[in-house]
Amino acid sequence: MKRGGAKIDAKVIAAASDRGLVRTAQLLELGVASKTIVRRTLPDGIWSRALPGLVFLKNRSLTPLERATAVSIYCGRDAVISGRAGLALHGLGSAGSFEETFALIPESQHRKSVGFAAVERTWRMPTPETKSGLRVAPVVRCLCDAVRRMRNTEQCMALIASVVQRGAATVDAIMKELDAGSTRGTAMPRRVLRELAAGAHSVAEARAQKLYRRSGLPAMQHNVAVYDAQGKFLLIADNWLDDVALDWEIDSLEYHLSPVAHRATVERRERAQNAGLIVVTHLPSDIREDPERVLSDLRSRYEQAKARERPNVRVRPTTDQTYRRSG
Repeated sequence: MKRGGAKIDAKVIAAASDRGLVRTAQLLELGVASKTIVRRTLPDGIWSRALPGLVFLKNRSLTPLERATAVSIYCGRDAVISGRAGLALHGLGSAGSFEETFALIPESQHRKSVGFAAVERTWRMPTPETKSGLRVAPVVRCLCDAVRRMRNTEQCMALIASVVQRGAATVDAIMKELDAGSTRGTAMPRRVLRELAAGAHSVAEARAQKLYRRSGLPAMQHNVAVYDAQGKFLLIADNWLDDVALDWEIDSLEYHLSPVAHRATVERRERAQNAGLIVVTHLPSDIREDPERVLSDLRSRYEQAKARERPNVRVRPTTDQTYRRSG
């Protein structure tokens, strides 16, 4: 490639790019001819078009990080990556669908959504954090921007629950962020948050609590710390019937992905049984596929618990910040 008879080094072009992404205007400034850019970004060329005015110096699909970089360049220096792409940059899940990488820009600026770039103007720009060299919204803002754009309740709950369970956000902080912004798209996340605030820290537990309301049994407490007569901590009970000291657990797969997690669960149940507690366990698939058997199990175990002398244990409520499966 030549400029005024001089060859333009490919290394110079690469150095002007960010993860292989460079503005068309920069290429022209470097002396790359317009017809060369057009030729190289044809379907069979060695480059490709990422977004309007933005060239990718390879001809392949962009990775999620490259897409986020492309959107940042396209939207300008004040842009902040948010939504699922932002959560992925925080290390919290995948970037979501290939079709969308979400970014926020100031209300005074104008940049339309196009291709995989979903752009939203806002008067409430977040203070960005730097992740992988990009400006990214804080976790809670990323999460709220993501769930505002979701249409599936279970996917919404799964995403919120995963962030809360990993300690990256609290239900209170998420609700405050929703209250501070636009109400558009917040009805479903608010319903999900109300369920989570009631103790449903996963999709499976939310289904379980909905099913339990059909059991005819007394109301349960959720995520309470159980102590023995000497005040020694025993466990965090997922779903607790205090009058008979019964704990109902939903065995989500995430708690059994490693030998350490499995051993902690076994030790936890041994402590509960040694203290005289009744522990009833079901899988998420039981709740989904055989709800009548689950209800029958709960009723019979409740009668069993009622027939014995209640062990001398007491409970205290926990908070979102302290909720964990305790080993």
